[in-house]
Amino acid sequence: LRNATTESTPLLTEKELGGTTMPDIKLDTTSTVAAAPNSVILRSSLILGPPTPFQNGCRKGAFPSFLQFIESRILSSTPTNYFINEFRSVVHVEDVIRSIRHFVCQALLRWGENDVDVDVDVDDSTSVKKTRVFNLGGSTRASRYDVALEVAGRLKCDASSANGVDRPPTVPGGVRSPPDISMNVDKLTKELGLMKMDGLKEIVLSTFK
Repeated sequence: LRNATTESTPLLTEKELGGTTMPDIKLDTTSTVAAAPNSVILRSSLILGPPTPFQNGCRKGAFPSFLQFIESRILSSTPTNYFINEFRSVVHVEDVIRSIRHFVCQALLRWGENDVDVDVDVDDSTSVKKTRVFNLGGSTRASRYDVALEVAGRLKCDASSANGVDRPPTVPGGVRSPPDISMNVDKLTKELGLMKMDGLKEIVLSTFK
């Protein structure tokens, strides 16, 4: 995991992560790249968008996605706690699809070619087969409480049932992660030829038309 300020900053140490790391995530990016030569690695953030095809797409319960969970809580005025001190670069599922399609199309165009380009993006002293790492996030750094307020505003509903609370040091049943893993997505934005990735407002507007 990298510091959110720039994609070229050093990897966060276990101490900086609060002594916790996500399972099976190596902090040594060089070894990760070596294990996946000539590849593209997309490091995703909190993915938001319209309902998924799955009724239980959200781990909050029988909701297609997190936004539909929030919608249900807001419309029913059910008091719900949302973290205010946990930040993600929320990303539109459409941008996720666009990104994957972009790199798949690139790969298909090179199919059958002997691509021996090197990329020293990770370690300037060691040339490896081209492996690129991109932060796959949106243009908005937001907490889950921010998301709830944006949904309530779009639905023109009272947001008083949404309670902003601090995330506890440990979340029962959750995946351990640092509170702020917002991302710099300039590299991916430039790669895709976009002015900017969708932000929270665009995601919510698109979802609740």
